[in-house]
Amino acid sequence: MDELNLQNIDPELLEEMKKIVVARIKTFSDDLVITVGDKEYGKEQMLESVEKGDEAGLEIIDTQIEFLRDMANGRIYQENA
Repeated sequence: MDELNLQNIDPELLEEMKKIVVARIKTFSDDLVITVGDKEYGKEQMLESVEKGDEAGLEIIDTQIEFLRDMANGRIYQENA
Protein backbone atom coordinates (compact mmCIF):
# COMPACT_ATOMS: atom_id res chain seq x y z
CA MET A 1 0.00 0.00 0.00
CA ASP A 2 1.30 3.40 -0.95
CA GLU A 3 1.33 6.27 1.52
CA LEU A 4 0.03 9.59 0.23
CA ASN A 5 1.96 12.81 0.68
CA LEU A 6 -0.82 15.04 1.97
CA GLN A 7 1.56 17.84 2.96
CA ASN A 8 2.03 18.92 -0.67
CA ILE A 9 -1.41 18.10 -2.06
CA ASP A 10 -3.68 20.57 -3.85
CA PRO A 11 -5.76 22.30 -1.12
CA GLU A 12 -9.02 21.79 -3.02
CA LEU A 13 -8.35 18.07 -3.35
CA LEU A 14 -7.47 17.84 0.33
CA GLU A 15 -10.78 19.50 1.23
CA GLU A 16 -12.66 16.95 -0.89
CA MET A 17 -10.74 14.13 0.78
CA LYS A 18 -11.59 15.58 4.19
CA LYS A 19 -15.30 15.58 3.29
CA ILE A 20 -15.16 11.92 2.28
CA VAL A 21 -13.29 10.91 5.43
CA VAL A 22 -15.57 12.96 7.71
CA ALA A 23 -18.59 11.24 6.13
CA ARG A 24 -17.00 7.82 6.76
CA ILE A 25 -16.09 8.65 10.36
CA LYS A 26 -19.65 9.79 11.07
CA THR A 27 -20.81 6.25 10.23
CA PHE A 28 -18.44 4.72 12.80
CA SER A 29 -19.65 3.49 16.16
CA ASP A 30 -19.58 6.18 18.86
CA ASP A 31 -17.38 4.00 21.05
CA LEU A 32 -14.70 3.38 18.40
CA VAL A 33 -11.19 4.33 19.47
CA ILE A 34 -8.12 4.31 17.23
CA THR A 35 -4.48 4.88 18.05
CA VAL A 36 -2.38 7.28 16.00
CA GLY A 37 1.20 7.34 17.16
CA ASP A 38 1.00 7.12 20.92
CA LYS A 39 -2.39 8.85 21.33
CA GLU A 40 -5.89 7.39 21.31
CA TYR A 41 -8.67 9.15 19.42
CA GLY A 42 -12.40 8.69 19.85
CA LYS A 43 -14.86 9.46 17.10
CA GLU A 44 -15.19 13.15 18.01
CA GLN A 45 -11.42 13.63 18.31
CA MET A 46 -10.97 11.97 14.90
CA LEU A 47 -13.52 14.34 13.36
CA GLU A 48 -11.81 17.37 14.94
CA SER A 49 -8.34 16.32 13.77
CA VAL A 50 -9.49 15.59 10.22
CA GLU A 51 -11.35 18.90 9.97
CA LYS A 52 -8.33 20.81 11.35
CA GLY A 53 -5.94 18.95 9.10
CA ASP A 54 -3.44 18.49 11.91
CA GLU A 55 -0.81 15.74 11.82
CA ALA A 56 -3.11 13.06 13.24
CA GLY A 57 -5.92 14.22 10.96
CA LEU A 58 -3.70 13.89 7.90
CA GLU A 59 -2.71 10.38 9.01
CA ILE A 60 -6.38 9.44 9.41
CA ILE A 61 -7.19 10.89 5.97
CA ASP A 62 -4.28 9.01 4.42
CA THR A 63 -5.35 5.71 5.99
CA GLN A 64 -9.00 6.08 5.03
CA ILE A 65 -8.30 7.16 1.43
CA GLU A 66 -5.81 4.32 1.07
CA PHE A 67 -8.44 1.86 2.33
CA LEU A 68 -11.05 3.19 -0.11
CA ARG A 69 -8.57 3.07 -2.99
CA ASP A 70 -7.64 -0.52 -2.15
CA MET A 71 -11.31 -1.48 -1.99
CA ALA A 72 -12.00 0.16 -5.35
CA ASN A 73 -9.19 -1.64 -7.14
CA GLY A 74 -9.86 -4.98 -5.40
CA ARG A 75 -6.51 -5.12 -3.62
CA ILE A 76 -8.07 -5.31 -0.17
CA TYR A 77 -9.97 -8.43 -1.16
CA GLN A 78 -6.85 -10.08 -2.55
CA GLU A 79 -4.75 -9.39 0.56
CA ASN A 80 -7.45 -10.69 2.90
CA ALA A 81 -8.31 -13.82 0.91
